[in-house]
Formats: sequence, C-alpha cells, structure tokens
Amino acid sequence: MSLLPACSGPSSEAEVSSLAQSASSFLSGQVVANAAARPAHREPPQPEPPSPREAAPPIIRGIYVNAYAAGTPAHRKKLLALADSTEINAFVVDVKDDDGIRYRSAMPLAQQVTHGGIPIRDLKGFVDTLRAHGIYPIARIVVFKDRFLAQAKPEWAIRTPTGALWIDKAGNRWMSAWSDSVREYNIRVAEEAARAGFREIQFDYVRFPEAFKSLPKQVHPPAPPGARRADAIAAFLSEAKRRLHPLGVTVTADLFGLSMDDPMDVGIGQQWEALSSVADALQPMVYPSHFFPTHLPGIHTPNRMPYETVYTSVGMGVIRNQRLREQGTTPARIVPWIQAFSAPWVDKGYHYGPTQARAQTQALYDLGVEDWIFWNAGSNYDAVSAGFARGEALPQAKRFDAPQRLVRVVNRFDREGVAEARQRVLARAEAGRVRVGD
Repeated sequence: MSLLPACSGPSSEAEVSSLAQSASSFLSGQVVANAAARPAHREPPQPEPPSPREAAPPIIRGIYVNAYAAGTPAHRKKLLALADSTEINAFVVDVKDDDGIRYRSAMPLAQQVTHGGIPIRDLKGFVDTLRAHGIYPIARIVVFKDRFLAQAKPEWAIRTPTGALWIDKAGNRWMSAWSDSVREYNIRVAEEAARAGFREIQFDYVRFPEAFKSLPKQVHPPAPPGARRADAIAAFLSEAKRRLHPLGVTVTADLFGLSMDDPMDVGIGQQWEALSSVADALQPMVYPSHFFPTHLPGIHTPNRMPYETVYTSVGMGVIRNQRLREQGTTPARIVPWIQAFSAPWVDKGYHYGPTQARAQTQALYDLGVEDWIFWNAGSNYDAVSAGFARGEALPQAKRFDAPQRLVRVVNRFDREGVAEARQRVLARAEAGRVRVGD
C-alpha cells in the first residue's frame, strides 16, 4: 500500500515507487548503477558543505528529556537551569515515542496513529530555546516498536503464521524492518524534526524484536536473497543518512549494550561492525542494572559495579572500532547511554547517586571516550546531578591501552564471526552500496 494517502510529499504512484526503490537500494546493490544511469548534471560542481558528522560538538554530555518534561514549563525550566550551570550540553528529546508523535506533525498518518496528548506544542520554538542556551538538540525517534502504526497499517507489521499481528511478551506490536514503507514513514518524521532545527536524529528501537521460543514465529515481508537482519538495519540507517545529511543532520542509533559484547547481532539485527560502519554515532545502552551476572567476564554484580560494567562493555566496542579503523573503515562515534536511576527490581537496597554517576563517566574517560548521555525515564536528575561537573564540558578522555583481558575476548569474537563481518563491510563499500565513513 502506498504512503500517498497518509503522508505529505510525493504526488504520484511513480514518485512513491521511486522512494521505495531508493530505500531498498542498499540491499539490492543498485546505488552505483542508478547513479550511472542518471543524466549528467549541467551546472558546475559546487563545493560540498562540511559533513554533519564533522559539525557535531567535539564533546557531548547529555541527558534524556521526555516529551512531557519538554512540554511542561516548570520541568523544562529546571532542566535548562541544570544545563546552564553544569557540563550538560545536549538534550535527547522524544519527538516520536512508544505512543507516536509528540509534536504537531503535518503528516496525516502521524496524526492518525498518535495516542495521548501533544506535549510539545511548538517544536521549532522549543529547539530555538535549546540552542539559545547552547544546548545541542537531538531528536529521539522510536522506529520499529510501534503498536498504533501496526494497527493502522497491519500490512507493514510483523505477523504470525495465521496472519494476526505478532505481539511480544510486553504486549507490543512491531513493524517489520524489511518494510520500505515503515522506513519511509520514520525518515519523514526525522525530516520534520530536522526542519524544526534538530541537529541530530537518534533512532531508537531500530531493531527486530527478540524472538523468544515461547512466542509465535515472526512473519515479515520477503527479504532479499541472502540478506541478514543486520542488513535491514544498516539499510535503514544508510537511507536515513542519504536523506538527512543534506539537511545538516547527523544520523545515530541506540543499540543494546550487548551489541558490543556479542560477535553476532544479539538476535535482533544489531551487529556492531555492520552498524558502526554506517551510522554517524552509536549509542549503546550500557546501564549496569540491565546486565546479568553472566554477561560480562568478571562482572558478577553489575548493578553494584558501575565502573567495571561500563569499562568492560564499552571497552569491547572501542577495540572493535579500532579494528574497523585499521582496515580503512571510519567507525561510528561511541556515545553511550548510562544510568541515572536506581533499579529496585534488580537490587532493592542499592541506590544510584553522584558516586555511581561519576564512576560511569570515569570509566568512559579511561577508555578514551569523551561522550555520554544519562537516562532517567522521568527526566529527573536530582539524585545524580551533584556528579555533573560545574561549568562547560571539558576534555577528560585519557589514552586507552586495551587490557589483554578485553583483547582476548575480542580476538575470540573475531573467530566467531566478527572478522567475517568486517569483510562484509569492505565488500559493501567496494560495491558502492554504502559509503564507508562520511
């Protein structure tokens, strides 16, 4: 089914078909062929503008701001005051969350599938306020976990073998990452956010859902022969870059923290090398409370070991990025999500405060990573804010010499599929299907 009745934009079926073809070209390998078939441009070549990746701030120290915090004057004022007085210089703001669009969208489909209120009444005005305070505005867009879009467009969603909508353990319905229409819809949301002034689009839930054995089999639209789950996610990010870079916007993605600690794709399409070679930045979610005692070597109580958990997990990602760089691939910037909340469901007697906040940030600095973003679902940072440095964000990263205990793990990953994944990155680059680095 065409996007035409639902979204502003193309005015003919041919244009819609062209958009779908562009979105799938990464997988079909037609980018080079399509470019060669176009007529030569008659105007003299213009100098290329700076890459959005190069225009991003040299240091990102951010917090998550949900749409209701952004849209509530008192809460917004408190967060702005926090940024004005500390090193916080970036806000990750929900423009599309689990319940749909959180601003006044011009797209009829977005209006149709949004439930709840519209907390951010003036998106551009809000972004202008952030920029006036020297805050780097990042738009968070939840992509494939979208229960209301699944109800409106079941033909784009994951189905069961009986044709019913597939539902995960939490009752969520998911869109298929193989659907060109789903990709197109979310990229158009990103384009609206970019035109409102956001300088970075951060895609969340940019993955397949976990396929637990207790759940029905997932039925997707047909995938290209030989394509893997990670190819679908990389294709989406590649198309998003093609569309958003001309608007001066960087394209980034939230990943499971385990994506750095797993040689494959964690069963959800998030294979580190495949995505690090495409995205401008990756935001692995390395909340210590979310790791099991068996996930990381030597980390038996991860929630009570914030420094060790973040250092070990992100350290593997840093080493894997180094190996991509050694083969000539520009990897994604690593901007980890870290924990600004207590997790009583995991560890009732342990609370996160400034000590735990500083332990996580210090782990990153010791890895040579300057950037981080704190997550608190309610956008309440009172418990940890004393751990933020006063004044402007200053360089803290140290030289990282990889410890042998982590090198040995990554060497094992190489034998278990990571070396092959790096070769696939090179093969795609040579085929012209993806620009390695940008």
